[in-house]
Amino acid sequence: MKVIPFEERYRQDFINFNTDWIVSNFGFLEEHDKETFEKIDEKIEAGAMIFFAVENDVALATCMAIPMEGTTWEICKLGSNKNIPHKGAGSAVFEEAMKWALNHGAERLFILSNSKLKPALHIYKKYGFKEIKLENYEYIRGDIAFEYKKESTGNMKIVVKKKDAVKKVFKGVSLDSLAVGRKSQVTKMNYVIGNYASPHQHPNEQSGYVISGKYELNEGDTYSIPGNQIHSFNVIEGGEVVDVFTPPREDYL
Repeated sequence: MKVIPFEERYRQDFINFNTDWIVSNFGFLEEHDKETFEKIDEKIEAGAMIFFAVENDVALATCMAIPMEGTTWEICKLGSNKNIPHKGAGSAVFEEAMKWALNHGAERLFILSNSKLKPALHIYKKYGFKEIKLENYEYIRGDIAFEYKKESTGNMKIVVKKKDAVKKVFKGVSLDSLAVGRKSQVTKMNYVIGNYASPHQHPNEQSGYVISGKYELNEGDTYSIPGNQIHSFNVIEGGEVVDVFTPPREDYL
């Protein structure tokens, strides 16, 4: 199974999955639903995105992220293929919709739902959404709402493509600053012969994987260094090492 952004050949699956789900649970489509289905292209042009979980070119599940006012985005139209087993597909498309919104400026994610939809509510809570009370739930079927607020950190980067990696030089070592989460950071160290680190320590736990090169370790070796433990290294043969720091190292950002 893979998750992909909107493709024209899956347009009708998006409409069908959601129509089947809404009608089977509530009996009819509302005007908000019809507008979404009729204006897919307009919404995507305005920044929205629809994701599909696909296996063997068959769509299993779908979910949409839509920009609202300011930095609030709505995650909606989570639907699935009722004819094919799709364990994990709903969570997969939901997560991609979240990532899309957060990577496009969302500070707050919003969901409107119904309290009887237990599997969907489980997914929302699994990803950190909290229930909120509204005066107006907009949809006739709406009776419960959720929000997710991005923690305030300007350094957080959920997904970093290789071409977008931030290049830095720290104490003579070239490194790529990659994904940065709330509690961890991924870096790729680009070592050359002559690089070294004298005995030092830092509060960050450090775990690594040797992609290439030769140190006291060789290609394919891994290590984990507890926070505040004194350590050092010498580069015998240049190469690349992936390091994960917990929490993120401010001096590498």
